Parts: sequence; structure tokens; C-alpha cells
Amino acid sequence: MKNNFLNPVRKDIFSNGIKFIFLIITGLILPLILIPVVKLTGFSEIIEEISKALAVLFLIFRFSTLKQKIKAGILFGFLFGLSESIFYLNNIFQVGDFSIFWQRFLWTVPMHIITVLVILLPAFKNRKMIILGIIGAIIIHLLFNNLIA
Repeated sequence: MKNNFLNPVRKDIFSNGIKFIFLIITGLILPLILIPVVKLTGFSEIIEEISKALAVLFLIFRFSTLKQKIKAGILFGFLFGLSESIFYLNNIFQVGDFSIFWQRFLWTVPMHIITVLVILLPAFKNRKMIILGIIGAIIIHLLFNNLIA
């Protein structure tokens, strides 16, 4: 009887499943870990974008195909933005206006998806180009924080 677990297609599906689990956990927990670092340094844009770049390098680039990497980047950005919005609920409750959560959610989540893709896309050409992606993502995040947030 042939062992189906060793089938390369099944092995790839299992491997990608594990990668997506790590990606989901990282996307949801990373903002919580970064909150004290950001409070201490005051440089949310730099800290968050470098952290997202590390996730791109160590998690997203482990996926097999370009399509999987882009989907993983979008998922990671969505989860990062969602998680950050939830962890900042305490600040929203202090203000007393819960509608701020929805405004923050509708603006912040797309911004985080875009910045992850800005980091990811140049690195497809050459991994060293991730530096340009990080710089671009920091600029977008700075503009967002100063003009919209």
C-alpha cells in the first residue's frame, strides 16, 4: 500500500498549511508585541515596517509560488491592521466614541496591506531591493499617520 503522506502534492499542501498558521499567528500577535516598543521609541512607522519586512523575509518568502506569496502578504497586512485596531480599542474606549474604531479599521487595515505589498513587491526582483520597499512603506506610513490618522 502506497503512503499518501509522502505524495509531493499533499506534502506541499500540508507545508503551506503550517506556513499559513504561522503567518496568521504572527499577523495577530506582532502588533501586541510592538505596542510597548513603539511607546518607548515613538517611531511607530519605522518599528512596524521593519517588523513587517522581517515577516516578509522569514514567513512570506517561504511560500512556493508568486501568487501564494502575494496572497500571504495581503493576509498578513489585513491581520496586522485588524489586530492593531483591536489592541488600540482601549484608547478608543477612553475617548468614548466607538465609531472611531470603524473609521480606524477602514483606513488602517488597507494601509497595512499596502505597506506589506510595497515591501514585498520589489523583493521579488532581488531580495536586496527589500530595503527600497521598507523605505517606501515607512514613507507611506508616515504620510498616513500625519495626514489621515
